[in-house]
Amino acid sequence: MGIKDVARLAGVSPTTVSRVLNNSAKVHPDTREAVLRAIKESGYRPNQIARSLRLRRFRSIGLIVPDISNEFFATIAQAIEDELQKEGYNLFLCNTGEDRQRERKYIKALLDKFVDGIIFVSAGFDESLDLFQDEIPVVAVDRKPNMEGVSFIDSANYEGGYLATKHLISNGCRRILMIRDEREVRPMKARFEGYKQCLKDYNIEYDEELVAWVPVDRTAVREYLLKVNGLLEFDGIFAGNDVMAISAAHTLLKLGYQVPEQIQIVGFDNITEGAYFVPGITTIAQQTEALGRRSAQVLLELIKDPERGPIIEELPVALIKRGSTR
Repeated sequence: MGIKDVARLAGVSPTTVSRVLNNSAKVHPDTREAVLRAIKESGYRPNQIARSLRLRRFRSIGLIVPDISNEFFATIAQAIEDELQKEGYNLFLCNTGEDRQRERKYIKALLDKFVDGIIFVSAGFDESLDLFQDEIPVVAVDRKPNMEGVSFIDSANYEGGYLATKHLISNGCRRILMIRDEREVRPMKARFEGYKQCLKDYNIEYDEELVAWVPVDRTAVREYLLKVNGLLEFDGIFAGNDVMAISAAHTLLKLGYQVPEQIQIVGFDNITEGAYFVPGITTIAQQTEALGRRSAQVLLELIKDPERGPIIEELPVALIKRGSTR
């Protein structure tokens, strides 16, 4: 039995239960009574030792990322560390490798270390969320977990997907292949929805055959394009990230296609490799460093004011045109 169970029984959020336990004045008397009644009925007993330890400041923050070898996540991590060091905080970095069990193990380890807060880029495994009992502030970045009361810093992924597709259409493309992550992680899903809406707005019929659901790695993209070569007609590609865009461009060039004369390509993330690839990859740029800085700033704000409600922010994106589009 935990705070989430009490919250469900009382019909309130876990944050409200935490405020009642901490005797906050921000809770309405009727709500407080409902929470106390739920606590009594459920037999919930807060861990007083853990709560007392939480009152101390260890000046350490946990960061959980799915793939530190990905430039996007590495840049976020560096920006977070730089921002935290300004305020005298140390960072524990945990790389899950997109693995469910490692994600759960690291969450438990960070909670056991009594970190002051956690910045969390979920691998998409919502079952890990039961480990958070509203004991410490949590800020999610890039991938919003299915969890109430969590602050969230994100990029305008839907708008980015729309902008990428619009750019290809404006350059004459009518059969646009989207290469996307096979998983339904929030950023990729939003980019996909932006792609579909743009097609609709420009009276281009959505074709399921023009959507490639593949793992996010170079080999999978190459194998897909080799498989459909000569069988599927397309004049543009919107890749869900730059790694996939670069792999697509490399494969098509090897097959003898001209980029951008025959097939135009737009990626997402603006990683360094894309700028130096020939031709340079047109991309949707996220404010990656700003995502990291802002997530650290928000977490520090929540540590200073535990009663503050969740902070939700979305940072704008921009198209950077390079040689892979006309």
